[in-house]
Amino acid sequence: MLSRILSGLAAFFFSVAAFSAAPAPSPATVTAAAAEALGGAERLRTVRNMTLAGYGQYAYMFGGGRITGEPEAPEKYIAANELSRVYDLEHDRFQIMERRNMLFPFLGPFGHSWGLNNLVLDGTIAYDVQGDKATRVAAMSDNPLQVDGVHVRRMLMTTNPIVLVRAMMDPATKMTARAEGNDSVVDLTLKTGDKMTAAFAKDGLPKWVRWSTRHTNTGQMNFTTHFTGWSDVTGGSGLKLPLAYSTRLSFRNVDYLKLYVDAYKINTAIPDLAAPAAVRAQAEPPSYPVPTITSKPIGKGLWRVDQGGTTIIEFKDHMAIYELNVNVSVAKAIIAYARTLAPGKPVTQYIVSHNHFDHTAGLRQAVAEGLTVIQRKGSESQFRDMVAHKAPDYPDDLAKAPKEMKFLAVDDHLRLSDDTQTVDIYWAQNNAHMADAIVAYVPSEKLMLEGDLVTAAFDWAHWPDGFRDILAKFKIDVQRISPVHPVGLTEGQATLSLAQIEDLLKGGTERARQHCAAELAKGNRHPGCPIQSKYY
Repeated sequence: MLSRILSGLAAFFFSVAAFSAAPAPSPATVTAAAAEALGGAERLRTVRNMTLAGYGQYAYMFGGGRITGEPEAPEKYIAANELSRVYDLEHDRFQIMERRNMLFPFLGPFGHSWGLNNLVLDGTIAYDVQGDKATRVAAMSDNPLQVDGVHVRRMLMTTNPIVLVRAMMDPATKMTARAEGNDSVVDLTLKTGDKMTAAFAKDGLPKWVRWSTRHTNTGQMNFTTHFTGWSDVTGGSGLKLPLAYSTRLSFRNVDYLKLYVDAYKINTAIPDLAAPAAVRAQAEPPSYPVPTITSKPIGKGLWRVDQGGTTIIEFKDHMAIYELNVNVSVAKAIIAYARTLAPGKPVTQYIVSHNHFDHTAGLRQAVAEGLTVIQRKGSESQFRDMVAHKAPDYPDDLAKAPKEMKFLAVDDHLRLSDDTQTVDIYWAQNNAHMADAIVAYVPSEKLMLEGDLVTAAFDWAHWPDGFRDILAKFKIDVQRISPVHPVGLTEGQATLSLAQIEDLLKGGTERARQHCAAELAKGNRHPGCPIQSKYY
């Protein structure tokens, strides 16, 4: 009796759900409604080109550049001024131009120079322009500051409502549609093979666009751009476009790019974005090349890798590595190389200097290979979010075979030791760049392994006291460092001497003070100024 009642209830609820579910829209219906909402299909077809002018802000390192890995840590931003986007629909070309500037203390002048970025897509060729030089770009690439390449530029071009709907009107585009609440959602495969998803409101206007690309720190990154501030953008053309674009990431829901529009121009004179003949003659660079891994011995059971600055440490029955600030493909090669230095000894520990994305690029590979991650507690939540992030479209080794991260937290001090090797790990306290930085110290060699503590001073030292603070607090005798970044290293050199360390810190602090003074003289109160130091 009970089973008949339950079966009846199940059938009833199923029929109610089926009756109330919105019917799946057809791609053609969604396309027609969107075209009409933007100004009409015929008017859209008359658009030969568009120029967007405005300004924006990027989240630094996709949210992986905060002072600590805790989710409550404030974001750092990069300004993008003199921003323009040129959409040459007549010739299938696209240009990103903007001047970027760090809105926080950065290591060198290039971060505060309002440097011009001129990135172009011509069909299936991506190239960059610097001055009078044009250079071809790989099909896909990523680094701590940006994702790039042919695919990314195609997606950024199509993340414009008119370009999007024009693509949907193209018979070569493959589409499926479904209802999600009150929205119609369309999955698109463009004629180039690139895939994206777009949502449309009941009035037909595009609501958001989503796409993905490979990303070393998170496996892949999904970008969702929402459109707001709809307006007849030329004041009488009948074409509607948004005056604001807000792009969020799948990683921690980071507010990645805020783009504000000052004006659009339709069918005006635009630059010739055709790839120069010299660019077309260049072979497309490989997307993720893996160099031959080499190293230099820097002490008993110690090697510094030339590609990326990893230091390999040999113990009696295992190996440890300090840093993997390289992309996932190179990280895999470095871990494999470490095993060859002491055959039969597994690599079991991965010591990370701090949480920034340029220093955690090998994290997912290390976890995939079962290494224990060693860092401060403040980094753990970020690391776990990086490891847990899904990458179905661009599966790396961790996505193919997910593993839990083994994490060993450092307080003030952690010693790794056996009867062949001793390594002391110390917290680099009071650091305005990286609150949870750790260094490794090998007493037998009077050698410190560091990232961004000393060698962040190659131009301007905004946090110069950390090195001396560690020496004073823990009463250690450091005569050399093995740096992650090769700043100050001469040809064939693998470590920096104490004299070189002091020259970097003293000189970098003085150069930073001069920079602060020069900016103040122009009326600019620069972030990180005046320089704070007890020693220099």
